[in-house]
Amino acid sequence: MAETIMMTALSPTMQDGVIAGWLVSEGQAVKPGDALCEIETDKATMPYESPRAGTILKITALAGARAAVGETIAVIGKPGEDWQSVVPAIPAITAIPALTAIPATSSALPALEAGPVPLPAPVIAVPSAPAAVPPLNEPAFPSLGPSLPASTPPSSPLARKLARERGIDLRSLRGTGPHGRVIRRDVPSAGSVVPSTFGGESSTATHADRGAVAARTTGGRLRGDRVPISKMRSIIAGRLGTSWTQAPHFFVRAAVDMEKLLDLRASVNAGRDRPVGLNAFVMRLVAAALERHPIINASWEGDAIRYRPAADIGLAVALEGGLVTPVVRACERKGVEEIDAELADLVARARKGLLSPEEYSEASFTISNLGSSGVEEFTAIINPPGSAILALGAVSKEAVVRGDDIVARRMMRITVSSDHRVIDGAAAASFLSDLKALLEEPARGLL
Repeated sequence: MAETIMMTALSPTMQDGVIAGWLVSEGQAVKPGDALCEIETDKATMPYESPRAGTILKITALAGARAAVGETIAVIGKPGEDWQSVVPAIPAITAIPALTAIPATSSALPALEAGPVPLPAPVIAVPSAPAAVPPLNEPAFPSLGPSLPASTPPSSPLARKLARERGIDLRSLRGTGPHGRVIRRDVPSAGSVVPSTFGGESSTATHADRGAVAARTTGGRLRGDRVPISKMRSIIAGRLGTSWTQAPHFFVRAAVDMEKLLDLRASVNAGRDRPVGLNAFVMRLVAAALERHPIINASWEGDAIRYRPAADIGLAVALEGGLVTPVVRACERKGVEEIDAELADLVARARKGLLSPEEYSEASFTISNLGSSGVEEFTAIINPPGSAILALGAVSKEAVVRGDDIVARRMMRITVSSDHRVIDGAAAASFLSDLKALLEEPARGLL
């Protein structure tokens, strides 16, 4: 008999998702594992695979609709079966309302979407009154957006809204959705993603670049505004709020002499077209320290502590609306170049929202690097399920005492935040001491 296809959780933190575009049509036969549609979640856009074989009898959530986990998005069954017999008992999914353009000078500027307000554009789009949704037995659904000029390429409502807000001509974009459809991930963020705000010396963004992003996201129009939180910001608030309130944090700090590590990196990068980032060296040395201190590489599970079998290290990467933490698995078994290549791929796809859940979840240890932003020292909140996180500050020349002499050395402040339920002070201090030694004598951890 006919069965409903429901929105399912495609990531550990997903509560709802937006239908970015359908890859099948009503009346089309599918088999288990066939991609039915693309779902936009808080972190990425992912395909939704068919749970069974059959024919798509009805699509109840059109492209652009938002559905909570557990809500029906389609009906599947045998050709000719009555799809209405299973749909009426299920609440209809409301599509994204149509957008109406108003002059930018109007005082009516309600926030349309969670997250930072973009740069002012000649036209600002705000929701108009929602169109009435006809009963499910009617042959057609209402339009999900304003009518498009003939020259406008096929695009999702969310992509059109983002393009309008950012002043981007859809005709200049190459669509990667079904049949060349422009979807959310195709709309550039006008430099909204800081290439590596947490990237240490490997970052290609200048301080001016980061200042421009900050101006877009925190200046001007935000003064006096009340902006609803984005899905990503909601997830960040929930996870880190829980981490801060449930995990008893404590912090240990050290000043690291970076001369040898930076000289080693310079030597490795001599003549290379694409330099190896500093983060890759740090991740490999952190993995070596975790091998010596497995108690740090652990997770609190309420009635037990789970010691992780590998150093799965996450690196916090800043996005305009929040951050994501791509994870390089088993860093202790990889060389610096391999870590760097994998990290570069993960970060590039993170910027486009293309990471799968397993690529940004379950880090056993996390690194947050604000050094490229000029931050000298800070403390970071633990990223669950890990029990510790390393905060890296800026590298700067300082006068330090070496024997009887005062010399200029490139120094960096590091801070380890630990969950006291799992890690005691002595264990954290011992880990920090060994990590400092490895960073100052990198050959010991890279052999």
